[in-house]
This record gives sequence, C-alpha cells and structure tokens, in this order.
Amino acid sequence: MKRIATVSLMSDAGCHIALANLEEKLLELAENVEITHCQILRDEKKIPKNIDVALVEGAVRTDHDLEILSKLRDNSKTLVAFGSCACFGGVPSLCNLTNINELITYVYHQTATTSSGPTPSKNLPLLVERVRPIGELVRIDYMIPGCIPEEKEILGVISAALEGVPFELPRENVCEECQKERKGSLSKDIKRNYENLSDLSRCLLELGYLCVGPSTRAGCGARCPSFNIPCDGCRGPIDARWDQGVSMLDSLAAVAKERMRGFSLKTHSAMFHRYSFASSALQRLISNLDTRKEEM
Repeated sequence: MKRIATVSLMSDAGCHIALANLEEKLLELAENVEITHCQILRDEKKIPKNIDVALVEGAVRTDHDLEILSKLRDNSKTLVAFGSCACFGGVPSLCNLTNINELITYVYHQTATTSSGPTPSKNLPLLVERVRPIGELVRIDYMIPGCIPEEKEILGVISAALEGVPFELPRENVCEECQKERKGSLSKDIKRNYENLSDLSRCLLELGYLCVGPSTRAGCGARCPSFNIPCDGCRGPIDARWDQGVSMLDSLAAVAKERMRGFSLKTHSAMFHRYSFASSALQRLISNLDTRKEEM
C-alpha cells in the first residue's frame, strides 16, 4: 500500500482544510493508501520514513521549517508543493520587503495591543533571512497552486504522483476562463475593490479595477471575477520563468501609464506580487543588491 504524508510549515493550514473538504473522495483515497502523517487527521509527531508522496503546505520562515522540509525530502520519493505559499512564497513573503529586525520590533513593541516587555526569544525557532518557497530549498516533483487549491487539482496531482505520471497544469490565464465582456477600452479611473460596479457584465480591469487575471494561471474557472471580485493572483504565474507582477505592471503601464505614476515597491508588490513575491524577479534583484552591500 502506498504511503502519503502531509506537513504544514508556516501557513494558516487552509490547504489542509481544502484536503479535508474532499470529504467522501478523501475517504475513498484512504481506502487505497496509508496516510502516515497529517496534522488534521492523525496525532503523529515524527516525520515517517519510506513515504511515497509528501504534500508540503506553507513557505519556509524558520530554521525549524527548513529542518522539517529537509527531512521530508529525504524520506519521500515524491514531494508536492501544496498551495501558493509552498509554490511561490504566498502572502507571508511580502514581509521580505522589510528586514527581520524591523519586523520583530514592530510586532513585539509597536502594535496597539502589545504589552511592554522583552522580545520573546527562549525556546523559539530562529527566523531565516527571508521567506522562501520550498522549491528554492529542495527539489519538488509536482505543484498544486492556489489559495486555496482547487479540488480537481488536489485529486489529480495526488493520483498522478502515486502513479508516477506527469500532471499538466493549465497554461492559459484567468482571463481566458472569464465570461465577462471585453470591449477594448479602459476606465479613466483606478477604482478600489469595494466601489460599486457600474456594469456587471463588463471586464473588471476595463472598468478600472485592479484585476490580476491577465498574469495569473487559469484553472479556477475565473471564480472571483464571476462574483464581481477582481482576481488577486492567488494561482501564481503561468509558468516558473514568467514574473507575474512585472508582467501585470508592464501591461498596465503600456495602456494607462498616466494612471500608474508614483510607483511604490511595497504598494505595487502587494497588488501584483501578492502571492508570488518570494519567487519574483524583484525579490531576486533585492537579494542581489543586499548581497553586494554586504560584500562592500
């Protein structure tokens, strides 16, 4: 019987909830495989050996995360990046825009609800220099993007991994799945997501909402735009060589550069690299600049 393990690193466990939400399909899967490790299904503390397929949720923030990830890679035949944090760094990787000392000072000394006292340090894992997607640290064999991942892709990737066959993710963008009408003209104003829509049938980007559908991998059926919510890019770029945020920013600048003045690295990264900053060209550029400063 094949053995499956799941692990959650720095994350909100949303991907594990998506796994549990498979309900009857998860029970059917459990009839044919042994789930040897899973925080939400078993009270098992140690990473088992001889794992056939391991699903890793979350990015790496601490040395403890790195230790667990390395052990899981050593003990597994196949490793799956499960969800956008594992695949691209996720929303938590936006903290890479701020250095560790500033983050610690803000969280433990400057928030409105913080009590005075020393910064916690005992019996805590050490923070690594930046949040990183797991593929930067170990070899991954499959990825399941999304926040949260799609049911069909969770089941599809697990089945493919157990059989040792490829699994093809969609190569289109979210716009190609979206049913909203595109007329080829843009609004003169950039709107906030909570502002009322004037035409529910129109493309949200054309109406002035910052919808990241053009630079985001399809596969969700354009669920958010279909409910009149701009795509925020949770499924990441179409392929690993393609920078999601830079592509989106370039597209907007080409058609509406007069409305894109006052570029802010932090603001625009949060808009266009919301889930993929850690794996972006901007992150690599910042890291290279920091390395050069240290060498000088």
